Amino acid sequence: MAKPLAGIKVIELANFIAGPLCGTLLADMGADVIKVESPRGDMSRATPPIRNGESVSFVALNRNKRSLVLDLKRPEATEMLLKLAAQSDVFVEANRPGVLDKLGLAAAQVKAVNPRIIYTSVSGFGQSGPYRRRAGVNLIIEAFSGVLSVTGAPGEMPMRPGVQTADVFGALFATYATLASLVGVARNGDLHEGGN
Repeated sequence: MAKPLAGIKVIELANFIAGPLCGTLLADMGADVIKVESPRGDMSRATPPIRNGESVSFVALNRNKRSLVLDLKRPEATEMLLKLAAQSDVFVEANRPGVLDKLGLAAAQVKAVNPRIIYTSVSGFGQSGPYRRRAGVNLIIEAFSGVLSVTGAPGEMPMRPGVQTADVFGALFATYATLASLVGVARNGDLHEGGN
């Protein structure tokens, strides 16, 4: 039996937890996810525990994907990624707002080569507002939201939660938004038209 997202092509330009987990959830549902990494690789490749030379976290967060290494500071790499985007259904990215604009990969630039593509952005502080340009990994978001104020013993430093809750919620909401967009595009009859 075919999985629900069989035939859906996804480009994932994300690092560490939230964006990659979104890509993994889409891959688990049958999407063909191509994870694009810099030559240095995803940060989670070095996250312990390491088993048989591989990070257990990286493997768990990136199962069912194909991988592509591109140095997006090189114009030919950006051009290659845009060609890939022209034939894809979804583009998932997890960078601070403005980072991909400089590389020629902002939503408007990707939609110029594929107006139907779903562009999902995952960021710690959102795409607008006064803190949008701040980096936002899990611990920072938990501190900002007040979650850390209720962990650990009174009068002592907060205890770091064992689960990356903010990153997981970010991934879940990104997946939810992507799925809702895929349903909307399919209902409008646009999905897979024009050779995709």
